[in-house]
Amino acid sequence: MVRLTWGAFAAFLLTGIAAPAARGQDQPLKLAYINSAVILQSTPGRAQAESTFQRELAGFQQQVNVLQAQFDSAVTEFNRTSLVLSPSAKQQRQQELGQMQQRTQQQVQELRDRATAREQELMAPITQRVTAVIEGIRAEFNYAMVFDAAAQSGALVSADRALDISPLVIQRLQAGAGQQAPAAVQPSATPPMQPQAQAADTTQRTPARPSRGTRPPRP
Repeated sequence: MVRLTWGAFAAFLLTGIAAPAARGQDQPLKLAYINSAVILQSTPGRAQAESTFQRELAGFQQQVNVLQAQFDSAVTEFNRTSLVLSPSAKQQRQQELGQMQQRTQQQVQELRDRATAREQELMAPITQRVTAVIEGIRAEFNYAMVFDAAAQSGALVSADRALDISPLVIQRLQAGAGQQAPAAVQPSATPPMQPQAQAADTTQRTPARPSRGTRPPRP
């Protein structure tokens, strides 16, 4: 199934969201992390945006298929008649096929660019909403930085699961969209905590990133 790549979503969070305010020497450095893959799956509007992109991407792919079929047909016809063509006619036809190939490649690239632009257009409001919620939580609880456990860099190797604010981010995203928040999410007055049995440092495996969207192939 075709899915949005959401590459820019992780880019917003790759190095964390830093607090601009200066800290006193006696204040401990507060850190937290999120799992953008988990948040993205629960973000209101994501499924609708993905469905829209799938539908429109199918239209782009259909145009690519038409262009590819036209070029393949021209190549097949040349191969069928090349034996009876004069050397000059054969050379001219080869040049025409080369030009047709260049035009086809250019048109396919334009379709790829349009698909990418449309994907970014659909993703932008969701990314902005998630980023705003994370920044609001960071400021509310005075976190110095918020890291992404799903970042491709894999910088976050181990962390206390009590520092995972993903449930709180999901709660506020869904509350903002008028959806009922999960019952397991802690009240927003304090940072979310996991059960004591999970509070010890554990190795945080970087989950797989959402599969990248299908791109129209080059001819």
